[in-house]
Amino acid sequence: MKALILIDIQNDFVKPGGALYFAGAERVIAPALSHLEEHLKAGSLIITTQDWHEPDDDEFKLWPPHCVRDTEGAELVEQIKEKLAGYSKHISIKKNRYSAFYGTDLEQKLKEFGITEVDVCGVVTHICVLFTVEELRNRGLKVKVFKDSVASYDHQLHEFALRMMREILGAEVV
Repeated sequence: MKALILIDIQNDFVKPGGALYFAGAERVIAPALSHLEEHLKAGSLIITTQDWHEPDDDEFKLWPPHCVRDTEGAELVEQIKEKLAGYSKHISIKKNRYSAFYGTDLEQKLKEFGITEVDVCGVVTHICVLFTVEELRNRGLKVKVFKDSVASYDHQLHEFALRMMREILGAEVV
């Protein structure tokens, strides 16, 4: 069975004025919505991840405060929330590390639903997307990353991460 993972498409990352917004981040929303619609029609499992931090999280020693639990910045963008409203095969993963697997039940959920293939959209390409794709591939899952639906604030690191996912991890990058 196939799943779609939408990684951290949250207000603080992809909406102007968000705590860690970067120019162009919002460009992932429209293609991600298109991929989401295709997966909804196919009845796929949809997984959304949300960066989710306590106000005093140690990560704020590296990054400015962002995606603080239960704030508007931590919310998924409205367009995705609307599309997923009432969809029974949606799982929300709240995470406080780069990988969507660390300290979450994502692996268990993938097994429970018999997932063998995962399509990926989200931000940031060389951080949460890369580290989640690495974990998916380590578990032997087939992974497809949509280039039109991932973004980074650093073009060189974006390209590096796409290359790593394709050449080292064996993900399909389309």
